[in-house]
Amino acid sequence: MKKFILSIFIFLIISNIANAQEIGLGIEAIRKGGVENLFAPLQIRSIQPNSPAERAKIVLDWYIISINGKLTKDLTDQDCLELLNNHPRVELFISPIQNIYNQSAVKLTLTNEEGFSNIIKNVPKTKGVGLGIYKYDLNLKMPLIITNVEKNSPAELAGIQKNMLILKINNQSTKELTVSECEKLLNNKNLELEVTDLQGNNIKNYKLKPQNYYANELKNIGAGWVLSEAIITFLKDNPKEIVLAEYFKTFNPSYNRSNGMTNQEVAEEDIQKLQKPYLQYKSNPNDMDFNKNLYDGLNTFVKQYKELKRRHIETVKDILVYYGKVNSTASEQEVLNYIKNSEIDNKDYYLDKISFYENCISMWNKWAKEIYDYSVAYEKKQKGNIPKITTPYFIAQADFREILWGWHSAKQPQRNGIYVISTGTGARVLQTITGGILVTAEPSRLSSNARVIFISTKRQFADEDWIKDNMFIVFEGYYNYTNTLGASRKIYKFKEVPQAEYWNRIKKNTYYFIN
Repeated sequence: MKKFILSIFIFLIISNIANAQEIGLGIEAIRKGGVENLFAPLQIRSIQPNSPAERAKIVLDWYIISINGKLTKDLTDQDCLELLNNHPRVELFISPIQNIYNQSAVKLTLTNEEGFSNIIKNVPKTKGVGLGIYKYDLNLKMPLIITNVEKNSPAELAGIQKNMLILKINNQSTKELTVSECEKLLNNKNLELEVTDLQGNNIKNYKLKPQNYYANELKNIGAGWVLSEAIITFLKDNPKEIVLAEYFKTFNPSYNRSNGMTNQEVAEEDIQKLQKPYLQYKSNPNDMDFNKNLYDGLNTFVKQYKELKRRHIETVKDILVYYGKVNSTASEQEVLNYIKNSEIDNKDYYLDKISFYENCISMWNKWAKEIYDYSVAYEKKQKGNIPKITTPYFIAQADFREILWGWHSAKQPQRNGIYVISTGTGARVLQTITGGILVTAEPSRLSSNARVIFISTKRQFADEDWIKDNMFIVFEGYYNYTNTLGASRKIYKFKEVPQAEYWNRIKKNTYYFIN
């Protein structure tokens, strides 16, 4: 029986509110519980003024996809708080949508500061009577459950207690209302509640006035027995055909979910979220960064759909086990076969949903394999085409300007070291000679100790030309020449080399699939 209850209701840990004296980013985030939001990441609902989050221009209502590389959808609220608080620097991956893949996602690295706690709440406070409420997302015609009563709230002062059931709000049956509709009614100026215990005894009516500082919060239930008793009562009072028919009804494509969308709309949205980037991949398959994000996104959706399929089948199995119709060791296929051969209303909705999951999983796995195989082959080819470095050259650490300008701090050039002459170097051709050029700097601009340096090059220059295009040179030793006054000079000797000798050494090839 416990397994049945656990398989139906998936809850998040009730959020903790960090102490204002602790370090943090200044973020308030929420995550609603329930089956429909099983894989929901944290959502940013408020940002403290002058906090690290505000300075980073984090956007309200965006989702925190990951914290320090860990997906928030896979973590409890407490786990998220520990990741946020236990590291001086926090890496966030935020997005305007819940999915791991999208073009607008942003990666941020923030520093925690004292006085800004990382606050994670379930739902922001609104005008209310101090009640925490919950209703099974798959709506088995159950009343509203009171999960929490705030201290000194209008509800507590009236005598309402945790674990009671709200049968009516202003004469409207909660069995026929969504949680959102219940919340709106609870915020009416004149509020009348019909409340009872779990057994349906001791029905009482309460007249309450909402106050501004109390919330009608969708809080999670700490003890499973509250829901257990409610579900057990429902099962005892109804045959399996009614229980399953009510459950299967929630898979109707036109069924309105708690987010205001129909099942059909949600399904189409999920498909579109992956189909659009997949078509983009088909039009431009050589963007490996894009391919990796899409590949990861596909695998994430596959994982989620497999889990949803498993839970939906497990729920039906537990109902059938409760009624003694299948064994607790029954396989998924045995459960589905029983439903296929039964005469239960709305079963086609359920079976079509299971088929939908299976088809999506198969399609997305096919896409993921296609992307993976192509990307691996592409990166292997790219890696094989990288020119092999055969020369003994290396990137010198010193700035060539220090050598050319004759600074006292300048180190002697390193043999075979590659140096760069750029526009900002201030190199001027003093004289063209056989095999190359004599180069110096403008003393009035740069240094009174400017050196004369010989560069072996095939390029043509005129005397007094400034070297304006990048020139990559390697130190080879020394060069002897006679100046215009007849004096013998020994100067540094460099040789121009192809740009590739430099760029091939500093180029960092990123591989997303073969590594």
